[in-house]
Amino acid sequence: ARSFGAMIALAVSSASLLRKNVGPRVALLLAGCLVPVSALTMSSSSSRNIVVVGGGIQGTSVAYQIATSPLLPPNSRVTILEAQEPASAASGKGGGFMARSWGDGSSTQKLHHLAFDMYEGLAKELGCESYRKLPVLSVRPGYKGGAEKARKNSSLGRIMPDWLDGDVGPISALGFGDDTAQITPKEFVTKMLERAGDKIDVVLGTCTGVETDQGAERGARKITGVKYTPRPGGKTSDEECEEVTIPADSVIVSAGPWSCAAEDWFQGAVELPMEGIKSTSIVWKKPEGVENVDAT
Repeated sequence: ARSFGAMIALAVSSASLLRKNVGPRVALLLAGCLVPVSALTMSSSSSRNIVVVGGGIQGTSVAYQIATSPLLPPNSRVTILEAQEPASAASGKGGGFMARSWGDGSSTQKLHHLAFDMYEGLAKELGCESYRKLPVLSVRPGYKGGAEKARKNSSLGRIMPDWLDGDVGPISALGFGDDTAQITPKEFVTKMLERAGDKIDVVLGTCTGVETDQGAERGARKITGVKYTPRPGGKTSDEECEEVTIPADSVIVSAGPWSCAAEDWFQGAVELPMEGIKSTSIVWKKPEGVENVDAT
């Protein structure tokens, strides 16, 4: 079978979905690093209708890699179905930190290493101004003497910023700049869509389900379309916002925490238990009179 690479995080095996009669071309993206995976296979050279549900950094990356692949059959259509706008949720507000080593010791270690290099290569290819390699420190507030002690350390001393002079406690390095980097996710998403141009259709609307027909194999169903309710003012929307169907023979679900809705789309054939975790992100404004604060 012919295949083309899709830049995705992690795809649930399509074989497990087949056993539950969902169909052969469904991928669910569940993790947070970019890796090249042959998620969709080509059994013929006929044109394809591929729909990616979710326009965050993962979904857009998948669509970009598929749409720009030389193995994509002519006259194929790649569509991103996004409820709000591309990078409207975490991908538009995340810090964009990445590290080659953060997956070390896990089963995905090699994928983390590869993903780190791919981010750098794509950032240069797309002209992302926000991409930079930088050291990363772990700092605890409320202690005295931590900064002075860290500056005396031969390794930490060379990456300690001058402005870190408050009461901070144990300081450790999460990366020294060679294996840690940062990119603004929203810029990355925007650049991919700009580069892809008319190779990717972006449709604004809320996915409500998938359409299937009975395949030749008993009990199997083939995906034929993705149903959605257009967002008022979005592409292909109308005043009544009636349900619309996008023709599809391959569906990729990359909707972050909203992916659990796929349980209903596929009539219980996919189980995606989801629960929240407490997380806080803070951005400090640069103090007046302080120059060249190279930190986020």
